[in-house]
This record gives sequence, C-alpha cells and structure tokens, in this order.
Amino acid sequence: MAITSYLIHKVYSEASKTHLSLSSLLSPYFLTAVATGFVGYILYTTLWYIYVHHASRVSFRRTFLATLSGTYLGFSLNTAVGILVKVKLLGTDYWYTMGVGLLAIATEFLSGLLLVSAIGKNPVAFALALLLFTTIVFDEATYRALYPAFQKLKRTQTFEKIYSGWHRARGDIKTVILGVFVGILLALTNSTTLYLTARTFGIHENYISFLEAILYSNFLGGILGTPGGIGANELGITLAIGDSPTAIVVAFLYKFITQYAYALIGAIAFYRMVTE
Repeated sequence: MAITSYLIHKVYSEASKTHLSLSSLLSPYFLTAVATGFVGYILYTTLWYIYVHHASRVSFRRTFLATLSGTYLGFSLNTAVGILVKVKLLGTDYWYTMGVGLLAIATEFLSGLLLVSAIGKNPVAFALALLLFTTIVFDEATYRALYPAFQKLKRTQTFEKIYSGWHRARGDIKTVILGVFVGILLALTNSTTLYLTARTFGIHENYISFLEAILYSNFLGGILGTPGGIGANELGITLAIGDSPTAIVVAFLYKFITQYAYALIGAIAFYRMVTE
C-alpha cells in the first residue's frame, strides 16, 4: 500500500510535468508497443496452458478466458483471489493450479535470468538461473532438502500438497524445456514492449536495462502481493530505467497495455464464464 501510494503521489506531482499528448499515444512506437503487449499476454496464457494442458487437457480457449478472469480479480482484489478463481474456472484442484502458478512464476524468473546472463554477460544471473533450473528439474531432491525445515514448522501437510501440485504440473523435462522456451519469448516480448513505450517519451537505455526492469517488476510484484501488482511492478521498472517523472509515466503505461487493459476485458470474461 505504501509503495502504491508513493508512486501515485509521484504520478500526480512529478509525472504531471511529462508531456503526454494524443500524438504520443498514436506514435508508431506506442502503437507497436500495444501490439507487442497483446502478444505478450498471449504468451503468458500459453505458459499456463503448457503446464495445465499436459495433465488436465484444458483447452487453450478456456485457459485464456480463465487468465483474463484471474487478471480482473487479481487487479480489483488481490493475486490470491485471482488464482482461486482461476482454479475454479479451469476445473482443476487448488494445489495443482497453485503448482502451475508457481511454475509459471519460476519459469518467468528463469527465462529472464537466462536472457540477462546471455545478453548482459552477467555471471550472477547465470548462477541464479542454473540454481533455479536445477530446482525445477530435480524437484524431488529439493523437496527432500526442504522437508526437515517444514517439519520443524509443523507445516508438512501444506508442503506436501504444494509439492504434489508442483510435481504434477511440471510433467517431464520436455514440458519444462517448452515452458522455458515460451518464457524466453515472453521476457523478450515484454522487454520490447517496455522499450517501445520508453522510446515514445524519448528514454534511451540499453536493451539489457529493459530486460532487468521486467525481471525486477515480476519479482517485486510476486513477493509484495499488491492488488494487480500495482506499485510493486512499477517500482521494479523504475529501479532499472531510472526514478524520473518520465520513467514513472512509462512504467504505468507499460502496465496498462500489458495488464490493466486486460483486467477490464477480464471482467466480461469472468461474468461470461460464471454464467455458462
């Protein structure tokens, strides 16, 4: 809440100094960003579909409508409610879909780290990517290693259910590799969308900065759990591209064309699905 309030204050106080005109929003840069933002949302849905479909055979159409509905409720309430509703709409059990959600988040992090390590030649990012990939592929070993800690916390049943959902969702190594491939495309698409949005307002940074911005945005949005990621996502972006009035406008516009707009559409999808 504090982060969200801070950024809203920045928008009204400092970002109001940024020249935002209709011609900017109709520029080739911004219009292309809207198009790549749509591609990114389809790729995000595809990432969920890969993990859901291999075990439950849920259709892509239903996954897309459930994702829209989850975006709407995650934006208007919080991420946990969005996931709960997505579970119901996908027709799978809670722990299985929670496993899919955790895998999707882990895959996004892994893909972003791989790109940052490859393009930015960052050894720390590569080490983290290797650790995360090992955790995903050898999840049973990770489960055994973490089990004693949850045993001391007297949360073994919860941990077993989470692992069960994760393991079923993960499938075999081919599923993981396909998920990582889509995750890399998603990270590239989202960073391109952010890059194009920034260019609309004259921000020129190295492309690696926009990849890092997406990584920070996903991480902070995931751990802070603000409704729709509002505030946390934008903070992650400004950490990478600079804390300036223009950067804040770019961050909010990027989130609007990649998430907030789909939350509005998701309201229609949600009420359509619940009345079927």
